[in-house]
Amino acid sequence: MADTQPSTSPSSRILDRRLWSRREYTWMLAGVLTQAVIYSFEVNLMYACVGAITAIFEVTSLASILPTILQILSAALVPFYTKISDVVGRAQALTVAMIFYLIGYTIQGTSKVFLQFALGQIFYGIGSTGMQTLTQVLIADTTSLANRGIVFALYDLPSIVSVFVTTRLADPLTDVKSHPNANWRNVYIIVGILAAVGAVAILSPLWYLQKKGQKKVKVERRSVKWLLHEFDAVGAILITLGLSLTLLPMILAKTFEGNWKNYKILTMFCCGIVFLGLLVFWEIKYTDRPIMSMKIWSNPSCFGALIVMFFMTVQASMNWQYYTQYLVVSRDLSFGDALMLERGYNVGYLVFQLITALLMKRFNTLRPFIWAGIIVHTGGIGLMIRARAPTASSAFVVISQTIVGAAGGMANIASSVLVTGVVDKKDIATVIGTTQILGSFGSALGDALAGGIWTQYLPVRLAKRVTGPYDEYLAMNSPLVYIPSLDPVTKAQVVTAYSDSQRLMSIIACCLAVFCCLSTIGIKRVDLYKDDKDLIEETIESETIEEKSVQVFDEEKAHATEVK
Repeated sequence: MADTQPSTSPSSRILDRRLWSRREYTWMLAGVLTQAVIYSFEVNLMYACVGAITAIFEVTSLASILPTILQILSAALVPFYTKISDVVGRAQALTVAMIFYLIGYTIQGTSKVFLQFALGQIFYGIGSTGMQTLTQVLIADTTSLANRGIVFALYDLPSIVSVFVTTRLADPLTDVKSHPNANWRNVYIIVGILAAVGAVAILSPLWYLQKKGQKKVKVERRSVKWLLHEFDAVGAILITLGLSLTLLPMILAKTFEGNWKNYKILTMFCCGIVFLGLLVFWEIKYTDRPIMSMKIWSNPSCFGALIVMFFMTVQASMNWQYYTQYLVVSRDLSFGDALMLERGYNVGYLVFQLITALLMKRFNTLRPFIWAGIIVHTGGIGLMIRARAPTASSAFVVISQTIVGAAGGMANIASSVLVTGVVDKKDIATVIGTTQILGSFGSALGDALAGGIWTQYLPVRLAKRVTGPYDEYLAMNSPLVYIPSLDPVTKAQVVTAYSDSQRLMSIIACCLAVFCCLSTIGIKRVDLYKDDKDLIEETIESETIEEKSVQVFDEEKAHATEVK
């Protein structure tokens, strides 16, 4: 077969599913899903505990800086991971990501000050970015378009169990008041050990299969200069500077004298806008390897689906940045119980991802699920505006979030499959990298907007709502300890101010749905079974070539015999 003949091709070609036996593919898939189970547990445990951990450092107002920095970092690293994995191999790139991932956990778990904790988060972000990106590329490399959504959904599905298990572990691990023996450092011992197990599970089959593939496919070696050109180092620097200087001032402004009137804040923000402008100019004018390929942006279907995912990420990031702490202080709940109220979103998202993926395969369609997801998602956020009131029932909170989660999962899985189905196979890694970049940018923007509302709008509402004496710094930076200690009247007023800021976040998120709707205008129908048809055509073509070659050989042999 042509697939087994030596040829020059990128490393991703080594992961051609047709080069593997059924047992080897099962081994690879089992490794991916094992790592998915472990990773979902880690992520949900960290999500459940990080709010309490940052509260221990008394830096709640700066909490949104960490995810913003991580998302900015991810935006620059994603194209590097996709390029380096094409050059040296998926296994090598994923191994590097895993090493950074484990180092990040180690630094965080041994932190004594917030600065060290933040440094650990950066290392963690470097590794997590590579792991998420390359795992998605690995799935896309080895699954047909019709089954891709199902495998994507199965990768996320373990979270449906871990969200509840980890929620119940949050208080025993972090809440010293209810559990005197609680020690937040145990969180990192648990996730560190699990991360190592997950790394072995996915890297073992990947290394084996990549080495096996290298015996059948010749991989051309590239120079560092070529890699830097392919990576678009200038574009990466510009996007990092642009995002950093644009988004961070939204959170840091309150800490500077004069707030947004301070020239340092204004200078940072304006410089960020300039760098983003330079990025666009550079990508269009001077590079033939843009950090986000122009082929992607010129494809109406791909562009539309990317924009849908981007704005839905912004909406989600805005709505949940400070929501857990709000539930704790407004309803006198423990951190774990507050997280349980949020979990309707996760359950709805994960369940409807899988249901949608199965329906997409059954009916061979994508667009209706994107449209339905956007419409229902917008309606759900509208309900969440009411659910942000401190008097809203817990049932209403859960129902509204479940609706939003279900719609978000539906639109996201359909968009994810669509963007990988409308580009050439050689561009799949690039388009997945682009989705990760936009996801990082969307999360950073959402976190920054939420942080801006928290640091800019909340103090105004506190000043308006609270009639008695209160400590603004403690109310914003140590709410879990300070607010419960207030007298009932003052506490109720502070909670109302919190509610005002939460409702504003939801209102802005609801308005962003307009951009999601507009972006779907150019999306066209995609045949989910085109991979199977292409494979049949390639097989027929290959067999035809082989038959012709045999025929020519027989004719030449016969001619030689006649001459002899």
